[in-house]
Amino acid sequence: MLMDSIGKQTADREMLDSLSRALGVSGFEQEVGSWYIENIAASVDKSFSDTMGNAYGVISGTGNGKNIMLEAHADEVGFQILHIGENGQLYLRRNGGVDEQCIPGSQVIVKTRKGEYIPGIIGKKPIHLMSTDDRKRTIELNQLWIDTGLDVDEVRSRISVGDIVAVRANWMWLGENRISGKSLDNKIGVYVLTKVMQALSKRKPLCNTVTGVATAQEEVGSRGVVVAGYRTHPDIAVTIDVDFSTDVPDCSPSRYGKISLGQGVVIPINVDSDFGLCLQLEHMAQECGIPYQMSARPHATGGTNTSRLQLVREGVRTIALGIPCRYMHTPVEMCDMRDVEASIRLIVEMVLSVE
Repeated sequence: MLMDSIGKQTADREMLDSLSRALGVSGFEQEVGSWYIENIAASVDKSFSDTMGNAYGVISGTGNGKNIMLEAHADEVGFQILHIGENGQLYLRRNGGVDEQCIPGSQVIVKTRKGEYIPGIIGKKPIHLMSTDDRKRTIELNQLWIDTGLDVDEVRSRISVGDIVAVRANWMWLGENRISGKSLDNKIGVYVLTKVMQALSKRKPLCNTVTGVATAQEEVGSRGVVVAGYRTHPDIAVTIDVDFSTDVPDCSPSRYGKISLGQGVVIPINVDSDFGLCLQLEHMAQECGIPYQMSARPHATGGTNTSRLQLVREGVRTIALGIPCRYMHTPVEMCDMRDVEASIRLIVEMVLSVE
C-alpha cells in the first residue's frame, strides 16, 4: 500500500509539472485545452473543442438522470506585445488582472505567431537611477518592458505585435503539501477537473450525464463559459476555481472572512451559488468526513464564472467550489494539496448522489 501511495504521488506531481508548462494566456488557451483532453481521453465517451477554445469531455449517463456540467477556467493572466521599441524592448498590454507590482524581474516566455518560444525577462529602470519621488510611485505597466537579449533586427524578424507572453513555468513544492508558482489560478482547478473526470470514469455506469469543460477567457470577462453553458444546457453546474486564502498579514477576517490553506475546500454562500446546493454539499462534506470551509465571499456576486453561467438560457443551478490560494495573480500563488484532494472527493460524491 505504501508503494502504491508513493507511485500515485509521483504520477500526480508529474501530471502537475506537465500542466504547469502549458501556456494559457486568456484568449490563447489551446495548450491547456489540449493537455486537458489528452489527460481525460481514456476516461470519457467523447471529447472536443469549440470555436471559443473551450475543451469538453463527456461521460454519458444511462437513464433519466441530470445533466451536470463541471467547469474550470483554463486561462491564466498574462500579456500580449503592444509595441516593439527602437532597441528591441517589448512593451506589454495585460490580458487579465496582472499585479504589476509583482512582475519586475520575472522570467517570461514569448510565444510568437510562428510557434516559437522565446525567453526574456521583465526589466525596469534601476533603482539607483530613480528619484526619491519615483521610488515611492506605484509601478505602471508602460514603465516595464521585456528584454530578450536579442539584437533589435532579430527581435523584429521573430516577434510581432500581438504575440502572447506568459510568466515562465516556475511551480515548486514548499514542504510536503504546498505548491507555489504562477497560474495556479486556475490550472489547479483544471487539475481537479481532470482528476474528477478520471475518478468518475471508474464508477461507470453513471445515471447522470457529466460534461467537464476547461473553459476559455474567464480572466477577461467570463466569456467562454457562456458559450459552454449554451452548448451543454446543464441542470446543475459546478465551477472549480481558486478562492482567497485570508491567512496572511493585513487581510482582516472581519472584512474578508476567514479562509485558510490546508483546512479544506471552500463552499460559498452568496447569490452566485444555489442555496440548496450549498446546504447539500455542506451536509455531504460532514457525512463523508471531507474537510471544508464555509464562506460568504467578500462580494455578493462576481469573481468566478458562476455569475455568468447562472444566467444562461432560463437559468442554471450553480455553485462555485473554491481551492484556497495565497498571493493570487502574482507569479508565486500558493495552494495546499490537501484542499485539492478535498475538492476532488466532494465533487465526485456530489455527482454520484444527484438524483
